[in-house]
Amino acid sequence: MTTAVIGATGRVGSEIVRGVLERGDAVTALVRDPEKARRVFGELEGLHIRSTRLDDPRDLSKAFDGIRRVFIAMGSIGNEGVVQRIAINVAAGISSIEQLTRLAVLNTSADSRGINQRAHHSIDQFASSTGVPYSTIRPAIFSASLLSAAREVRAARTWTGLADSGRMALIDHRDAAEAGLRVLTDPALWGAHHELTGPVLMSWPEALELLSAELGEPVTFRVAAERQFLDRLIGAGVPAGEAELLIAREWAILAGENERTVDTFQKITGHPPRPVTDFLHEYRANFV
Repeated sequence: MTTAVIGATGRVGSEIVRGVLERGDAVTALVRDPEKARRVFGELEGLHIRSTRLDDPRDLSKAFDGIRRVFIAMGSIGNEGVVQRIAINVAAGISSIEQLTRLAVLNTSADSRGINQRAHHSIDQFASSTGVPYSTIRPAIFSASLLSAAREVRAARTWTGLADSGRMALIDHRDAAEAGLRVLTDPALWGAHHELTGPVLMSWPEALELLSAELGEPVTFRVAAERQFLDRLIGAGVPAGEAELLIAREWAILAGENERTVDTFQKITGHPPRPVTDFLHEYRANFV
């Protein structure tokens, strides 16, 4: 059995690739940059890296020939959203494909303040219109989001943002991938949207308290006005579209959209998700 993975070199996608291979199944990684994929994976038995024009339905149709399952781990905005729709539409017409599983986000909704959440809702609506056999995982904000603070933390032991309140249950990207692998490979979990959260609600300042304990010195959250925050992001080299997405995420946090936990991960995997303290300990070197 062969699984195709789109977004194979990202945090979640690469874990999916390795997880499928560990099961003894073959994987075809559909990528724009084969050399990057080879640097990420090296030589792994059962992995085929295929250079694919992801925005070309004809090339995708050839790439999906003989594929049984598809996992998509990409962004939802701009060109990546377009690529997702093309891939979903092509997959709907491939008779061998028995399941397409997609990485979305918690609070996927037309009413969210978050741009990402609204875009993922649009993709889900499109998928429904095609009739593709379809599931999603919808993880909360990743613990890895804290790594975006690393440069400022190293320089000033601060992190600047908008959301000084509002809480979320940060989830490790590896936990999201583990649950995604279960959904991809277990027919009992197909045809549903699976929300995933970490174990404990916390705000960004509370997360920094955990980081402070890990580092043995205080790290504080500094609130900025939206314009100041945008200028900081742009000045740090964040593209304008991504900066707008991050700002909208902060407003969604402030509005309390993420203030809940669910036990889906425990039910799917049989064990609890990783606590943020474990993530911070493992990635401590990024902040010192």
